[in-house]
Amino acid sequence: MSEQAQAQSQPAININLVQVLDLACRILHQGFFQQPEAKAKTLLKDLKSGKRISVGAMNLNRKDAEGAEQPVMEMPLSLELDYSEFRGPGFGFPAFRAALQGMLNQIGNTMRARRDLNIMSNQQQNTLLVHQPGVVRIGEQFNVMVLGIERGTKNQLTLKLMFIDPEQYPRRDQEAAAVTPDSAEQDQAAG
Repeated sequence: MSEQAQAQSQPAININLVQVLDLACRILHQGFFQQPEAKAKTLLKDLKSGKRISVGAMNLNRKDAEGAEQPVMEMPLSLELDYSEFRGPGFGFPAFRAALQGMLNQIGNTMRARRDLNIMSNQQQNTLLVHQPGVVRIGEQFNVMVLGIERGTKNQLTLKLMFIDPEQYPRRDQEAAAVTPDSAEQDQAAG
């Protein structure tokens, strides 16, 4: 039997994007809000230096002929940061965490309301972009963080935190969604 015929005869691996996104948010919250700030700062420093950080693994299941899910494999998860489009000075832990908090809040609110997550895909690069931006304001400069999910060639998922060009957004949208590093710290202390 040819490889193509084998692939067609086997059930597809079930990857639930909502579950992946929920897991990603939990990992990010744990890494930057629940652990001691010194460890979170070290994690950010490693990400800023271009390191890909292993953050665990996700179990993948396949449905058998009766519809029951059977474990198939573990898919390693890693985390990366792309801040090449961050604008202005001030990219440090407070700005990063404020943008991350804004993004996680957007994703969480959208998931709880069961609204469209506005996920864009690029089939050729095997990537997804979760367009629930976290907007941070430093002085008069806005910056926008989004989450990308990339499936690698070795059956791994990479969570990519990306700052994207804030000029793509009308200024009124940025102002409505923006948090400042100071306000994010106050929200975190209150929560």
